[in-house]
Formats: sequence, C-alpha cells, structure tokens
Amino acid sequence: AEDPVFNYASKAALDLWEMDWETFTSTPSRFSAEPDEREARAELLRRVTEDGYVDDYCGVRISSSGRRFEVRDAYVWNVYQGEERVGQAALFRRSGCKFL
Repeated sequence: AEDPVFNYASKAALDLWEMDWETFTSTPSRFSAEPDEREARAELLRRVTEDGYVDDYCGVRISSSGRRFEVRDAYVWNVYQGEERVGQAALFRRSGCKFL
C-alpha cells in the first residue's frame, strides 16, 4: 500500500501511542514518526523489504499527544500471504521504550 495504516497493536503499543484501537488502526503508520524522523523510518522499512527482517532497530517515535519516545532493540519483519508480501510487522518490549 502507498500509505499503509496500522492494523494491530497490543495494549502496550496503544498506551505508548496514546490511542484507542479505532484511532490506531486508522492511522497511517508514517505518522508514528515525527516529520524529521520519517526518512530514517523509510530507510528502516527499505532494509526490511530487502533483507526480510531487522533485529536491531532503534528509533524515536511520537505519540498522538506529541510525546516523544525511544524504541530500542525492536524486531521488524516482512509479512507474507503465500508468496505475496502484504506488509511488515514489529515487535518490541515495553521495557525497551522510554519517553524522552
């Protein structure tokens, strides 16, 4: 998709992004990063697309209220349906995140 939206979040993710389920799952994922961080986010997603996954992602994200937080040591991977790549997913521990 040209402007993919989030389609899943754990309670910890909803708390970090300060959103409810309906808002989160209708938010374009690019809005998870501040404008000046979006190129780094796009580079991460290009790496995942090419390599299949990364297991060392660290970056800054922003909640719906504007609170910045750092994610450390996240896993991001491609998701497939059969042979078709249909998206990407991420896993991070809440203990690996801190508000800045």
